[in-house]
Amino acid sequence: MDAARSRRRGRRQGRDDADTSTHTRLVRVGLLVTAPAIIALLFAVSVPGALPPAPLEPLFDGEAAAELATTLSTEYPERIPGTIGAEGAARWYGETIRALGLATDDDAWEADIPDLGRVTLRNVVTVVTGRSEETVVVVAHRDNAGADRPHEDNASSTAALIELAKGFAPQEVGPDPQPQRTLVFVSTDAGVYGGAGAERFARTSPYAAAAVAAVVLDGLDDAGRPMLSIAGDDPVTSAQPLVGTASARIAEHAAKTAVLPDLLTQFADLATPFSASEQGRLLANGVAAITISTEEHHRGVSTGAAPGSVSPERLEALGSASEALVDSLDASIGAPFRTVDSVYLHGRAVSGWAVRLTLVLLVVPFALGLVDLIARARRRRVPLKPAVRGLRTRLLLLLFGALLVAVGTLTDVFPTGDPLPLPPFSPYVTDPSIAGLSVLAILFAVTWLVGRRRLVPVGHVSGDDRFAGLVAGLVLLGLVAIVLAVVQPYGLAFVIPSLYAWLWIDPGSAAWRRIALFFVGLAGPLLGVALLGRELGLDAFETPLYVLGLATVGYVSISTVILSIGWLAAASQVGAVAFGRYGPYAGGSEPPPRGVIRGTLARTARPRATQSSRR
Repeated sequence: MDAARSRRRGRRQGRDDADTSTHTRLVRVGLLVTAPAIIALLFAVSVPGALPPAPLEPLFDGEAAAELATTLSTEYPERIPGTIGAEGAARWYGETIRALGLATDDDAWEADIPDLGRVTLRNVVTVVTGRSEETVVVVAHRDNAGADRPHEDNASSTAALIELAKGFAPQEVGPDPQPQRTLVFVSTDAGVYGGAGAERFARTSPYAAAAVAAVVLDGLDDAGRPMLSIAGDDPVTSAQPLVGTASARIAEHAAKTAVLPDLLTQFADLATPFSASEQGRLLANGVAAITISTEEHHRGVSTGAAPGSVSPERLEALGSASEALVDSLDASIGAPFRTVDSVYLHGRAVSGWAVRLTLVLLVVPFALGLVDLIARARRRRVPLKPAVRGLRTRLLLLLFGALLVAVGTLTDVFPTGDPLPLPPFSPYVTDPSIAGLSVLAILFAVTWLVGRRRLVPVGHVSGDDRFAGLVAGLVLLGLVAIVLAVVQPYGLAFVIPSLYAWLWIDPGSAAWRRIALFFVGLAGPLLGVALLGRELGLDAFETPLYVLGLATVGYVSISTVILSIGWLAAASQVGAVAFGRYGPYAGGSEPPPRGVIRGTLARTARPRATQSSRR
């Protein structure tokens, strides 16, 4: 009996020594750490409050606004920033406002806009002085992308801006209306081209610094349900009271429920902050802002209406709701709204701190499982140096790819300009330089073929070598997750699927299981790219190009680019293990032979050393 137990114990120990799978019990115990965060998440759910409506009903005139919109679209159908049409539209807007008895102030500056180059832009600002120096800002851009893109025309919102300002014009009889707070009406430029005008106003205007909140009007005349855009260029969203109040006023005056971006889109916008609308520029500069639009305008769907035709009914519905929202903000009591991060779902909101805490704690079980794998590798004396060298090679190859992208910006293959989101209709996206992209791709492919000679399997690859390759890749993945937890917790939403799926990869298991787990780990980034493409109406080829363009203009931060390269290097190594194509660097030889760079440097230095010895 004792001998039988001894044999069983010996076999069990042998299997454990050879086992390369994750210690599942340890990871399950680690998941208990997230329990307090999940409980806190449940308690952080609330219903966004709404400010009370103003006592007076809105006076918005849909017929008059529709006439103004038609006039603008007819007289200046081409309002591309920096063109004569754009100058004429700015002049028309200023003259129309001044005809009401209101003063205007022009702010002109130069900006480097992708697709347009360096152009002169102009914001036209109208200030209605209130009893308080605090401001309520109303924004609408007047530019478009040309007469051939009628959907990008925002003439209806520009007309609504004029109609809202008209309510505070000097009166012929009786006292002039004076708001509680100072109202600022801003007609911005380059709204279609990344919101450069909103960015300028938010950064330079003292009225933005004193803003209680800002309301952005965009495509009020388009069909579809009313929609609220809440994402910012930083990981922040519109304040909960602002969202609640805007939803309430739209329900009261448009007789429709406003929709918000779905949950996955909100997570994607927080994980890699992105906003195509102008409220994104305002939120990034600390101004609580929200955009009122429609679903079809937000998704880039053409209404099919003839150019210059405007629906007074649709315009009056959302125009009245916007006026009621401004009145509620003007009459509100209290401090300015804060720009915090929240997640909205079905009329409820979850505070961002609880979501961030949950995401950060989800890294802990992975870290415990990874520490167990590292300890097992050390206990079995698994050679990790070749695996680390292979990971280093993959990282260097990706950095070389980033260098090629930088070279592409110098040759106009990739766009450059101010750090603003690119318009989805950019020629760089819709009509890219195939020749330039092909040359860069060939250069990268040649470099990859040279570099991978040290990475391909040579002869039989042992289980220990594959295990070492997996551990090295997971260590880099863990470092990326830790940095994200510190600098951008929402970014973990893209990384967590790869943390757990790849942690469960067993190099000794069936190929189908390894490959399936590898693709599960890719779900986070692929879903994020797909959501961006859906939001902008881009196809599977255009969306990656668009993402690269965001990086080359500087809209995507350099830290995000570096972390993305680190994740891709880890994915490359784990993928090689999953597909059975992993081999230790240079066949695992110690020390490894010199590579191309070191070999070239050595050959260059050898003749110099020989000449010195002869002297």
